[in-house]
Amino acid sequence: MTGVVPDKRAIARNFSKAARRYDAWAAPQTRFAAGLAGRLPDGFEPAHIVDMGCGTGILSGLLMKQYPKAHLTGLDLADGMIAVCRARWRREPRARFQVADCEAKDIPSFKWNMDLVACSCSAHWFADAETTLARWAKALAPGGILACALLIRGSFCELEAAYREATRRPFPGLRLPDAGIGRRLARSAGLRVMVCETKRLAPSHSSAIEALRYFRGIGAIFQGRPGYAPLSPELTRRLLACYERMADERGDMAVTHTAQYLVAEKPRCQTACL
Repeated sequence: MTGVVPDKRAIARNFSKAARRYDAWAAPQTRFAAGLAGRLPDGFEPAHIVDMGCGTGILSGLLMKQYPKAHLTGLDLADGMIAVCRARWRREPRARFQVADCEAKDIPSFKWNMDLVACSCSAHWFADAETTLARWAKALAPGGILACALLIRGSFCELEAAYREATRRPFPGLRLPDAGIGRRLARSAGLRVMVCETKRLAPSHSSAIEALRYFRGIGAIFQGRPGYAPLSPELTRRLLACYERMADERGDMAVTHTAQYLVAEKPRCQTACL
């Protein structure tokens, strides 16, 4: 999928506005977070966890339950998302949440020896996901784990196809990585791959309008980015008609999400065995 990443002020604003309704729409993200937590190795007991792009804390909550002795720091660009997390875990001394750009090089987290760096369904909003995740992975303590659910190409294929058909223009979506990202990332960070597998989810919606509302419901919109221009009413109607033609036999519209699970360990020795 081609396109440009919105500016970070727009990302923060859009997701902050969606924070209080996010969980009601985020069924795919919830399933990917559960799948990621379930792929962490048996016997692993992290003391310090960082959840990058934590959103409303879907993955954070799973990890705190799974690792009751661990301390967790959640980072997100959107202050609205962090406000939801802080309210949700205001009485939990093991958790802290801060507004931060995970791509910034001056985050205090880099001074910690982290045991688990996790990132679920958020790295596609980074300007340079591979470099950023590799940099965080290199800050892991020996034996630490990088665990990601990374949206990859093939996601949102229905919307992309409908947009191209309706407008005769390239879809202005995010630059999603190919399926090679997991092993490339592990190699560049010197990690040993434990899990690298792809999972596809295609939740359905009752109409094309509902499918598009899903994106607004989670805050994944482009309003406010440089060069953004809303579709005209005529093009919007055409887009919806094109999407409707993709309905299944029950009349439902799919929104495909394709994610790669990566779980990779920083070796205790100097050389990674990939």
